[in-house]
Amino acid sequence: MKRRQESIIYQLAVSEGPLTTDELAKRLSVSARTVKYEMIEVKSILPKYGAELFAKRNEGYSILVKDRELFDRYFEPLSLQSSLTNNFGSDDNARFLYIARKLVSSSRFAKLEDIADELYLSRSAIREAVNNVMNFLKSYHLETESKPGLGIRAFGTEYHMRIAMTELFAVHFHKVLLDNAGMEYAKWTECGYEERQDIRHVFLKVLRESRIKVTDTNTQRLAIYFIIVRNRCNAGYRLKLPDVWKEQVKASDEFGVASEIYSKLKNSFKGFDLPEEETVFLAVYLMSCRDMWNVEQPRKVYALFYEDALNMMTELEDYMKHTCGIDLLCFPWAEKELLSLLISLFISIHFGLEGQYRFWYDYENQAFNSPVSATLACTAAGFLQDRLNVTISVSFYSQMASLIFKMASLTEYDLRPQRLLLVNSNGLGLNEIIQKRIVKRYQHLVKSFTIAELYEIRGMNQEEYDAVLTDTSEIAYHYDLPCCVIHTLSSEKEMDQLFNRQLIRSYQTEALIPPSDQIEINKNYRYTDEMQFLQFLAFRHGKTALERERIQEYLEKASLYDTGYLSAKSVMLYLPASFCEKECMELYCLTESGTWRGKEVEYLLFISADWKGDWKRVKAYENSFRKLFSEKANMKAFSERGRPVLFEMIEKCIKYE
Repeated sequence: MKRRQESIIYQLAVSEGPLTTDELAKRLSVSARTVKYEMIEVKSILPKYGAELFAKRNEGYSILVKDRELFDRYFEPLSLQSSLTNNFGSDDNARFLYIARKLVSSSRFAKLEDIADELYLSRSAIREAVNNVMNFLKSYHLETESKPGLGIRAFGTEYHMRIAMTELFAVHFHKVLLDNAGMEYAKWTECGYEERQDIRHVFLKVLRESRIKVTDTNTQRLAIYFIIVRNRCNAGYRLKLPDVWKEQVKASDEFGVASEIYSKLKNSFKGFDLPEEETVFLAVYLMSCRDMWNVEQPRKVYALFYEDALNMMTELEDYMKHTCGIDLLCFPWAEKELLSLLISLFISIHFGLEGQYRFWYDYENQAFNSPVSATLACTAAGFLQDRLNVTISVSFYSQMASLIFKMASLTEYDLRPQRLLLVNSNGLGLNEIIQKRIVKRYQHLVKSFTIAELYEIRGMNQEEYDAVLTDTSEIAYHYDLPCCVIHTLSSEKEMDQLFNRQLIRSYQTEALIPPSDQIEINKNYRYTDEMQFLQFLAFRHGKTALERERIQEYLEKASLYDTGYLSAKSVMLYLPASFCEKECMELYCLTESGTWRGKEVEYLLFISADWKGDWKRVKAYENSFRKLFSEKANMKAFSERGRPVLFEMIEKCIKYE
């Protein structure tokens, strides 16, 4: 089965509804004609796996599963292979992989014309893929050389080559087999399936018994790395490391673990009788991908990097306070986590492992679904990149976004507990049961209960209460206080309704969102491209030429990160209020859909915010925007009704906390 056909099946299987030919073409970066051609094969393939292709005019294609067990057995490995956020199954990425693997697989020159011929494409058709490959190689500190008549080749230090090869496996999950995008590359990852699993188990057993904790995504990569190490060493490729590295890592926990790993591998498999340099670099590799959160004494364990990280943390804290108005260290646990993140960064910089491009999986992309956290992380990453004169990897940026999201999520909104009047048409006694049930579940949201007959409300000072809870029909209720119709609250559903309709008002979020006069909705914006829009924003919010230049420069840097939250065909741009000295929120509804970083967009949301040191504000924005960007219908509602929709989004988030 062709990769393209597998990609079509994957897209149809994970879609919530039918997909048209045009929608599939956009997702796969091919023409609609190509999709129609491939559908003939897809239709004939699916019955073998317990499914059928279903097509309906004006709606599109979908998959009808008839044998769930048979289909799931087929779909599990397919979903793993296609789970990359950047849609590995598309033709663009297949071309990228083929070219990148070809260049790192051999020190010989390769002609781009020959590569294009091998892919049955013109040279112009692979131009974008070649540019992406050049950026990928650069991120691994690899260089390229071109010679007339010979072509192009990649070269660099052996350990950078190996790390790049490891990443180019693309889908590192241990059950996935290497795809066929570039078979020259396969000799470096050649290993029997069972032996590959056994190598992984030996490595993980040593890791489990050590004090070193490595993130799961990195253990998957290391399992591939060991195979590449063995194959490269057997082919005569040797590491040449600076002598000072040996001195710096030999006393580390990572060096001890690296020695044990290679000792166990040597005893169990052929080809792992390796020189000391291999152990040194494995220690470096382990150090660069260690989960720093559980390091108890980082000052002692990483003395070489600790002071630099500590000083940079202070600088970053000051910058974020001055620029954005947020304090990254206002939580008792935040210093340890931010410092750990910066230690990892300095380790990567020291050993030349920073800025690496990595393939992303859906489950690794959660931080980018949090628009405010992502944009604030972008501000922090931009500062570090300029200050340290290095490339900040998307991996670091994602970890920074996750940390900021954690800070916002663990912040509690202010509460104003409700003062409730209880009314029951069958007598006051039943209200005691209702009161007891409410207190048991929602005590923190209720300040007081007052039991009364319905007719008595007229003579009471209604300013002393927030709501009436009654079993009387709303049609029969004629008082000014908000009314929530309840019965005995004897079911989970009734309890949830009480919270959703009334008690949720205890959460004080009104002052956290800008007033209506700071929210502007432009319903017919003529968009052309990214640069034009950034220039428009700079001109609109900058008073002087210098201010405009500064705003545009900031927005251009911020927009370099592909933040991924485009499920609602929307993009958010954030500008700290210190750049334009006013807060605003502007939604631009495009008259015709455009593209942003190669993806289709229909809405552009620009915000300028001063967080005023209040993480509750950050949380409120995050809650509302996270929901806005999750569904196109939410963004459409915001474009039509404005500010009230933001509070609806916040309330939806509160309900799930």
